[in-house]
Amino acid sequence: MLVTIFDGYVDEPTILGVPPYISPYIREVAGVCEELGVKYEYVTIDDFRKGRKILGDLLVVIGGAVVPGKYLRTYPASIREIMEIISNFRGLKILGGGLAKYNMIDCRLFDFCAKKDVDTLLYDILTDNFDGYRYHSVDEWNRWLLRGANIIKMHPDFPNLIAEIETFRGCPRYINGGCSFCIEPLYGKPVFRNIDDIVKEVKKLSSLGLKNFRIGGQSCIYSYLGYGIGEKEIVEPNVNGIKELFEKLSKIEFKVLHVDNANPAVIANYPDKARKITEIFVKYTTPGNVVAFGMESADPQVIKKNNLNTNPEEVMEAIRILNEIGSEKGYNGMPKLLPGLNFLCGLHGETRETYTLNFEFLKKIVDNGYLLRRINIREVLPIRSKFRLKYRHECWKFRNEVRNRIDREMLKRMLPVGSILREIYLELNRGNYTFGRQIGSYPLIAVLPYKKKIGDFINVKVVGYGRRSITAVEYPMNINKASLSSLMAIPGIGKKKAVEIIKRRPFKDLNEVRKIDEKIIDYITL
Repeated sequence: MLVTIFDGYVDEPTILGVPPYISPYIREVAGVCEELGVKYEYVTIDDFRKGRKILGDLLVVIGGAVVPGKYLRTYPASIREIMEIISNFRGLKILGGGLAKYNMIDCRLFDFCAKKDVDTLLYDILTDNFDGYRYHSVDEWNRWLLRGANIIKMHPDFPNLIAEIETFRGCPRYINGGCSFCIEPLYGKPVFRNIDDIVKEVKKLSSLGLKNFRIGGQSCIYSYLGYGIGEKEIVEPNVNGIKELFEKLSKIEFKVLHVDNANPAVIANYPDKARKITEIFVKYTTPGNVVAFGMESADPQVIKKNNLNTNPEEVMEAIRILNEIGSEKGYNGMPKLLPGLNFLCGLHGETRETYTLNFEFLKKIVDNGYLLRRINIREVLPIRSKFRLKYRHECWKFRNEVRNRIDREMLKRMLPVGSILREIYLELNRGNYTFGRQIGSYPLIAVLPYKKKIGDFINVKVVGYGRRSITAVEYPMNINKASLSSLMAIPGIGKKKAVEIIKRRPFKDLNEVRKIDEKIIDYITL
């Protein structure tokens, strides 16, 4: 038997599997095959788009953009693409990920639709023990993640991937239903992975050549191993547990170690413990790290009607704490740890005034001098409840104002012109532009206004700003080899000076270059 593991890429509140990320779902399913001695192949949606055929006797399709965003060079498989794939496949078909759990596609098109975990479904089918859908046990979870680690080498982006590492499943707010739109409370009482099991997984992946990790896969990293689960929705942080985890992770070879989601209410209600945990993250993780806050709305009425997890005052306090501890820049040019904010359009009870309150809150952050790494604004999806985006124009206007008046200001404060960013991975050529970013959690896009070979890592110097990106040039630029377009991208060097540089090179010393323009010295090397 040959099992085809088809990665249509997932984007969920706690799991990201769109390149350069690889989701744990893929490793878990591969782990089942490894444990049972079943041969398997791994095909991504990008492989399929390039013409790769889908073979095998059993097809496991994993996909679903539950919280879709904007992606740089690829995107999750569309329903049309999945329909094309399964229409030409004659074997047994299994659907997993958000597509199956949340009825994002007609499950009748598949033989089995994993309403819970797709790895346990595959295991039960292959062992003839299928008796209904179930979640994996903690032992199965850990076992299959380890056994399936080798699949990372089959990914077309390997080794320039970042692995999403799960710490726990579910949300502590399950006791009151959680946010109206969120899928995490549906898992019930949170289930934590043991510290040593997480460390073993990261160590195994690192030994295989993958060096980039995000300790994500949870609704709130500050709540990992927290006290009061099942008793209160805002749990007390476990400082010692988080310290032990990150101390052990720091002893493993890595290039990037980041975290993901956090509930700002936990930080605001336990400020002393939250400060200690934030200091742990700053000490043991790598710069460019982002803690994503699910604020969703600054409107008290919307917060109440959707049972949201926090209020504006708590969010502002959490932002203050992270800025005080994490805003210092690290070796790669980025602040060590900053907050990010999520907003949703279309929640129950919103009015036109909602968007005014949202913008006023962001303006207050700017006025307070705080930094945000990124602001996500999405339309809520009707998964748990029916939502209707009544004020579409107001949502669009709010997004546009944030991009023009908030995001650009944040970028200018965070990275003034002349700032240097290191280890930018060049990913995409589009027209006469090259797009790159550091590998990490919510990486900032750097746009080079000229073509350069993709797949390389370079350092850049900031020369300008887009709405959510920076404009940059490689740094230092080899003036004796640089193209005309790259020379013209240096501030103050127009076409006339760039042509003169090309005519007069090779240069033997900087004084020759100074005769053309003194300012260029700050950008070049010989």
